[in-house]
Amino acid sequence: MANWLLKQTTADYRELARQTGIPPALARILAVRGLREPQQVAGFLDADRPLSSPLLFADLPRALELCREMIETRQPCCIFGDYDADGVMSTVILYRALQALGAQVSYYIPERSEGYGLNIPALEKLAGDGIRYIIACDNGVSAFEQVERANQLGMTVIILDHHALSTDEQGKQRLPAAAVVDAHRDDCGYPFKQYCAAGLCYRFAEALYAQLGGDAWQPLGDTLLAYAAFGTICDLVDLHGDNRLLARRGLELLPRLQQPGLRALLNATALQHTPLGVYHIGFILGPCINAAGRLGSAGDAVRLLLSDDPAEAEQLAAQLVALNDLRKEKTEQGAKLALNAIEQQRLQRQRIIVVHHPDIEESVAGIIAGRIKEQFSRPVIVLSGRGDMLRGSCRSVEGYNIFAGLSACRDILPNFGGHPLAAGLSIAAVNVAALRARLNQDCALTEDELQPLYRIDMRLPLNEITLPFAEALTLLEPYGKGNPEPLFAEKGLRLLKLHIIGKKNNYLRWTLADGARSIDAVDFNGAERLQTLLAARYGETIWQELLDGRTAQPLLLDVLFTVSLNEFNGNRSAQMQIKDYRLSS
Repeated sequence: MANWLLKQTTADYRELARQTGIPPALARILAVRGLREPQQVAGFLDADRPLSSPLLFADLPRALELCREMIETRQPCCIFGDYDADGVMSTVILYRALQALGAQVSYYIPERSEGYGLNIPALEKLAGDGIRYIIACDNGVSAFEQVERANQLGMTVIILDHHALSTDEQGKQRLPAAAVVDAHRDDCGYPFKQYCAAGLCYRFAEALYAQLGGDAWQPLGDTLLAYAAFGTICDLVDLHGDNRLLARRGLELLPRLQQPGLRALLNATALQHTPLGVYHIGFILGPCINAAGRLGSAGDAVRLLLSDDPAEAEQLAAQLVALNDLRKEKTEQGAKLALNAIEQQRLQRQRIIVVHHPDIEESVAGIIAGRIKEQFSRPVIVLSGRGDMLRGSCRSVEGYNIFAGLSACRDILPNFGGHPLAAGLSIAAVNVAALRARLNQDCALTEDELQPLYRIDMRLPLNEITLPFAEALTLLEPYGKGNPEPLFAEKGLRLLKLHIIGKKNNYLRWTLADGARSIDAVDFNGAERLQTLLAARYGETIWQELLDGRTAQPLLLDVLFTVSLNEFNGNRSAQMQIKDYRLSS
């Protein structure tokens, strides 16, 4: 059973509401999220506030000067990107910006088989093709040997990256021999440190045009901002500070863009008439871009977004959607294989699940690991491959640093890297059992900590779920990592009736009551759990009685829910969506 935690605050949120002019409930939500001063609240809600000058980034003036020289001397330049959505958007942003300024620019996206980031064979080929400048985006800060080789080949390197920098034995940061723009540099004066690569490349393009482009920034700037928002959402960086502003502003621009590539992708996913939100980018459009890098060539995604030919764009968009459908199929197949292996080896109760199946495709191992993590609420490593050497992806839960866990096992890991919540590794097949045993032995997570945790922003009576309240909540959007959708709770709500809804009859609409107030709520989690829970206390007949609307006994539930603005056929209303529930004591 999931753990529920009601957030607390000592801040006077009613006074905060008075000073800022927002509803008290909104002020409480912001207060429990650490925004307790009027200036902080105003800064969070002001979608029009200016961003800090990009010239505050260390090495950015140097990078701009190198670009100016490159453009003026007509030296060939290649953007060296990455094969995920953030890398694709970064490449597109830089390409469009440089091309419009007259640069001789091309791009290179490595195949997944080449591995991540700059690689020497690709650099040698590019040098042979006459490239004299390399701009690495979404990679490069750890590519010491590769940058050195590029320099030997007569190429100048600019790095626009957002990953952590390496350090020497004394803890001092190490930089490749290039112009390195990365907010994680100790000497970087830019106040916001959490840009993804697409956001950083957008700020770089903005600064480049301020120096070289004169009044030519618009409307190109709107297009690049929309792509920066796309990359920001897909890369799952925290949506606060500059990231939230880029995402909010870019989401407003995306539906209005007329680029053939984007229009074709919207048409291919049936989103051409849909107001775009974080969900559409993160779960529909973004996976199509990522599918190119997983199962095909990420260069096709770049070609799509750079295409000015509607027929070509339509063909490429259809190709990416088909690849994403194939990715879904391979994910479903791989997840079944992994779950069967977990059951057969009785791994589901281990604190860290390490599972291997030779028929799982490496390209979807990370997605499968994330899915299993959600199902079992514990860290998961999914290994794939045959033969002596296996490769795997890791997904962890809050409270367990999977990268630190792998670091303690580095003696049996030829290669690994990543972050506290996600990582990748290579391991000899004979060492899988040892890795599993050592990780579980060293893991200090308790069973209680391995349960899902819902952090509740506030209790909310049903009579406060109104259209004005739902409209006020939109001020907090866009939601995402670091800025989750507000979660509410209420105790002792009476369940009056159920309706089965949806094209596949797989969702529920509840009718709940709190005193004299009743409201409908949607539940997209399915009916099986609720039916089992109610039958255990009230008997098998209660389900049909609820569906028929003829139950007389009070069925009381404690409910977790969100409130959103629902628009249908021109009508606007507050919608309550069920997230979790339990029988009232």
